[in-house]
Amino acid sequence: MGHRTLSSVPALWASIPCPRSELRLDLVLASGQSFRWREQNPAHWSGVLADQVWTLTQTEEQLYCTVYRGEKGQIGRPTPEELKAVHQYFQLDVSLAQLYCHWSSVDPHFQEIAQKFQGVRLLQQDPIECLFSFICSSNNNIARITGMVERLCQAFGPRLIQLDDVTYHGFPSLQALADHGCEQPFGKVKKLNWGVPPGQQVLLSPCSSDQHIGWR
Repeated sequence: MGHRTLSSVPALWASIPCPRSELRLDLVLASGQSFRWREQNPAHWSGVLADQVWTLTQTEEQLYCTVYRGEKGQIGRPTPEELKAVHQYFQLDVSLAQLYCHWSSVDPHFQEIAQKFQGVRLLQQDPIECLFSFICSSNNNIARITGMVERLCQAFGPRLIQLDDVTYHGFPSLQALADHGCEQPFGKVKKLNWGVPPGQQVLLSPCSSDQHIGWR
């Protein structure tokens, strides 16, 4: 199975009304908030969301989504329930236009640059993935953080699907990290070239004991 494009298999895509002024995929997914998305085809971003692999693209007025349900999963366009994960991830219930209007009214500098950077919004990420991505971020650039997060997923996360020559993994659960990755002194994580600054090693402490597994 390969990565889909909107033009190649339109029947497997669903759309969400979303003007580009409310969301710019290129600015949001490559900005350093999340490190799981790649532009596998021009203007088509593929990544892992809610333990499923998605490809997203957009027009001026619509956000288009297609989901891959694994080698044995049913092939079809995303269901309304699956689309809720996309909606929540991008927080599309928040009106960016209203926020931009307010911020522009109180900040002349923001008003000046807002037109160049429309559609930039915060992602509502899984808290465990967000925490570990933050730990990776100390004194690193986006490319290296992306590699660190990907190695962590490949080592400890569930295999989801292979598209073309890319194998996708889910982000490991806290239990998986506690069992295999974060035992003192951070065991297998060290072998991934996944450096943890001494000042942030305390952030891994929830992974070192079973009693903390319900901390999320």
